[in-house]
Amino acid sequence: MSSIMVINAKGGSGKTTISTNLASYYANSGFKVTLVDLDPQGSASKWLSSRPITKAKIRGVTSLPPQKVSKKEDEITIFDVPAAIYGARLQTYIKKARKIIVPVLPSPIDMSAAKDFLNSLRNLGSVIRNRTDICLVANRCRANTNIFEELDDYLVKEKGIRYVTAFRDNTNYINAAKRGLGIFEMGEAMTAQDREEWKPLLSWLKRKKKK
Repeated sequence: MSSIMVINAKGGSGKTTISTNLASYYANSGFKVTLVDLDPQGSASKWLSSRPITKAKIRGVTSLPPQKVSKKEDEITIFDVPAAIYGARLQTYIKKARKIIVPVLPSPIDMSAAKDFLNSLRNLGSVIRNRTDICLVANRCRANTNIFEELDDYLVKEKGIRYVTAFRDNTNYINAAKRGLGIFEMGEAMTAQDREEWKPLLSWLKRKKKK
């Protein structure tokens, strides 16, 4: 569990939100965290610049590390990857990751784009089979809506890639982002449901890829 990449070819899927919350979680768990902001919008870097100096330190960089990512147990690199990455560039990025998280929003456009992107990942062949483990996350969801049920059904049926959790659409993430914080750094009572929704993803990240 040395490198985690949050990626989707579709923009606006909440990659930065997941990346920053992972970074803050692991930093508070005692890991040495590097957050790699590859998105030209620089949202993860802006989040870091807003982070209080009293909070667990996170190192921020804005380019792919030239060397292989550290395999030390106490070091984690999290990549926030821009949209519209395909082909050779996608393969270059993927080679840096051991775990890949693909967030998908509850909309027909996002579901269609996710299908195309997952096919692009599968076409990388040996890179995926030998190096990485991929999961799906439903993001910014509202329970008991038809479109969420449609997304949930699609992600469950996506072959060969595990669907691990769904994050609700709420203002806690917006408030955390403004303050340079993560969900796990905010009040426990206020974020209790959010913390529960994160547990399956954190558990998946800890497991080793099956050979």
